[in-house]
Amino acid sequence: MIQLFLKGIIIGIANIMPGVSGGTLAVIMGVYDKLTEAIGNFPTAPVKKKIEYIKFLLQIGSGAAIGIILFARVIEFCFTNYPRATAGGFSLLILPSIPYIIKGENKKDKKNIFFFCLGALLTLGFVYADYKFGKDSGAKELVTVVTTSYALKLFACGGLAAGAMIIPGISGSLLLLMLGEYYNILGFINKFFSNLINITSYSSISEIITNLYILPLTAFGLGVLIGLVLIAKLINMLLQKHRSVTLFFITGIIVVSILQIWLNLYK
Repeated sequence: MIQLFLKGIIIGIANIMPGVSGGTLAVIMGVYDKLTEAIGNFPTAPVKKKIEYIKFLLQIGSGAAIGIILFARVIEFCFTNYPRATAGGFSLLILPSIPYIIKGENKKDKKNIFFFCLGALLTLGFVYADYKFGKDSGAKELVTVVTTSYALKLFACGGLAAGAMIIPGISGSLLLLMLGEYYNILGFINKFFSNLINITSYSSISEIITNLYILPLTAFGLGVLIGLVLIAKLINMLLQKHRSVTLFFITGIIVVSILQIWLNLYK
């Protein structure tokens, strides 16, 4: 139980670092298959299986939540003051673990090689998009007016980021950075928990509930939830029916994502 909880913390930290993928860490730590199965199959699973999934997801999920809550401010500080050391350190942790993903698979199979190259090429497109459109995605002031259209945008961003989070090698945080919402979401999270820690009375609780950041966080969270279930279901199906080519496709994504991290450091 403690082991899964600690793995969840690492996944949570990875998910708030632009250029680093929580999915990559899940693959490397050997929990990716079970994670996509539990999330994707949960809505239609029988009761006995649901209980099994809940136990697993609670351990991983609580760890990830703790990782995000405790380290959101730390990561914000590190990326502001030591961006190269922070992202570079994480990328160096990922690199030596890549061979383990395709351990035991046929590395000479032409189909596997093709899907490895396909994953790499698609990620190169993502890298180019970030280079082209993400140059000016620096820290901005927190949004102060939340309209219905902005809440819908955050819902869509949550769904896209969730898909990116669960696909190894693609960073949900980086996608949010490219969409211009990374610093807003990080700011909403930090303000929410900062106020939560400083609760002194009923009026403080009322202020938190009615405050600006509740609506955007709710919209974003719903998007994340729906995106996670749909993408996890798809990936679990691919791993069950086409495991080898899926793993090679994922490995191609991860290899190029290392390049993405380093490019981010030298922008």
